[in-house]
Amino acid sequence: MKKLYSLPGLILSAVFLVITFFFVWKSYEHSTKFREEKSKIAEILNMDERLFSARDWLFTEEAWQEKKAEFETVIVKADDHMAQAKKQGIYVIYISIAYLIIIMAIYFKRRKMYGLTMGLSFVCISLLGVGVMNPILEMEAYKEDLTIQFYVEADEIPYYAEAVIFLEEVAEYVGYVDTSIDLIRVVGADDVADSAQEVVGGWGQLVIDGKDYLVKNQDAHVGIDKVFPGKTYFYYQNKGIIEVITMLWKTDNRPVAISIGLFSVIIPVLKLISTLIILLTRTTGAKRFRKVLSFLAKWSMADVFVVSLFLAFLSFSNMSPGVTMDAKILFGMYYFFVYVLLSIGLGFFLDLSIKERKKNLERAEASKGQQEQSGESDQ
Repeated sequence: MKKLYSLPGLILSAVFLVITFFFVWKSYEHSTKFREEKSKIAEILNMDERLFSARDWLFTEEAWQEKKAEFETVIVKADDHMAQAKKQGIYVIYISIAYLIIIMAIYFKRRKMYGLTMGLSFVCISLLGVGVMNPILEMEAYKEDLTIQFYVEADEIPYYAEAVIFLEEVAEYVGYVDTSIDLIRVVGADDVADSAQEVVGGWGQLVIDGKDYLVKNQDAHVGIDKVFPGKTYFYYQNKGIIEVITMLWKTDNRPVAISIGLFSVIIPVLKLISTLIILLTRTTGAKRFRKVLSFLAKWSMADVFVVSLFLAFLSFSNMSPGVTMDAKILFGMYYFFVYVLLSIGLGFFLDLSIKERKKNLERAEASKGQQEQSGESDQ
């Protein structure tokens, strides 16, 4: 019977893992679709697609309305997938709470620390799964109502001075033409003079006005402001731990990919497995695995990883390179952070569980000794 003592908890834990990892996988699927839709947003409003598009330059308002409609459609889909991913994560929390209550009820009478440690170990595995499989950080750089200014000093325009001189000469020539028209009127050809005046008058005044404008504004700025409404994206990234490892591996940064996978995924999993083995083995075997656990703890980068992400978040969001820099912590980060906190407390509960087991063994040996003494006295 003693060998079967852990069996109910293990069966319950196995069922718990199967159920929770179903929701972890569903959450991952929705997170992947969320990432794909958000990437489309950055592509729609990408700097290259706007600044190097003739349509955006020539028909700015029409192009913006088209992009805005496409943007709003994509953002609705992205938000819906994120809401679904969060919902699956919440299901994991609810199931974890129910699982802890049940397993504590099973072991409360004799070994409550044992039940609590076992329960927290499996809950940590589930939380680690949610944290690793889902996005943890979103970073973007964009400019709202990007404005490009086309301004130059008038006298810096090529041939500006030559244009002023040319128009002055043309205006002078127009004056000669007006004098000639007046002479035509003197000889009595009024119809011819009126026709010539009609042709020359409008163009002549235009030349004189143009010349006066250039002379008046030769020290002024000449140009326009070209505004691209809405957001223009310069940078966007939305990654989880698995995506970061995959991206680094595909870009031939394999040593870094292996390091991140080892320190943030493999070692934490090995720590949890070692904790469970210590719980399920005898005291002599537990000592050996406690040495393994102590060794793994020295190489665990989970807490450092969390702190580095927060620092990246704070540094990126506070940069001011002339565009809006925004960094958002996504829900996968919170699950990973909770896992870190629970894994730290798990070592404390594991020590209490080992002490509890030693006390139970001492009580069992004392009870057995009393029974043997009682049997001898009866004889």
